[in-house]
Formats: sequence, structure tokens, C-alpha cells
Amino acid sequence: MCAEERAFQAHLERPDFLLGKIKGQWRLLRVAWPTADFAVRARDGREWGFRFLLDGYPAALPNARPCDVETGTPLTGDHWPRGSGRVGAAFNPGWNAAALYLPCDRLALPGHDPWITEHPELLWQPTRGIIHYLEIIHDLLSSFAYLSAVRPAA
Repeated sequence: MCAEERAFQAHLERPDFLLGKIKGQWRLLRVAWPTADFAVRARDGREWGFRFLLDGYPAALPNARPCDVETGTPLTGDHWPRGSGRVGAAFNPGWNAAALYLPCDRLALPGHDPWITEHPELLWQPTRGIIHYLEIIHDLLSSFAYLSAVRPAA
């Protein structure tokens, strides 16, 4: 196991990660270093999968994209979470189908220098690592700006 993966595993043992897991906010699905898949629970109870690319962890920003909870296969844009305001902006496959539009994502931050002063609470925090990114996703999916999926009539 490389030093990057050891740092990641140490973050998975932290009380703040375990608390989110116990509360049902997220769970680790699988790790195939340098990727890790997590399920994050939305306010409607649906679990959304996210695949994180973690090379350079925790110093380098990760990259995350929605994926199938069961298989880890990337979701097509029409199957991403939906919402208004900040939720719609973060989960915007029209911007880049390989990344979330958030200041803590390695593909989103370049070219968005104003985010550093406008959204410091959303910047990558190497000391908290994956926990911080999961909290941001969970907060978005728990907000009233998140639109629950329409379920077919039974």
C-alpha cells in the first residue's frame, strides 16, 4: 500500500468519517486505488454513487463524478442528481461530464480563481480529505434545492 492510500485509509478511520457513516450519510462501496466509490444518501433516501480519483491524496485535489452504486460505471448526464441553484450548478454534466462543478474538484477549480475568496469553505482541505468532499456532496443532496427523482406509480 502506497503512502497516498495509507493517508486515505487513515481518513476512513477518523471519527468524523465514521459518524457520517453511522448516521447513514455515506458509505464506502469499493476501493481500487487510486479510485474509491462512495454512496451518499439524499434527503429522499436515495443513494447516489460517486467515483473519486485520488492520485496524489491528500495533497492533490481529487476528482469526483456520479457513478452507478452497484457497478461503479459512470452515469450519463441524464441520470445525474438534479436540482436548482447550487445543486443544479454542482451537478452539471453539461459543464463537464467527468467532474462536479465544485471548488474542491481538481477539474473544476482551474480557471475559477474567484472561488478561492468567494467560497473558501468549499476548497479542498487536505487535513480532512475525503470527509470534507463527502460533507459537501451530502449537504447538496440534503438541501431543499435537490429535486427528488420522480418515481413511477405503483
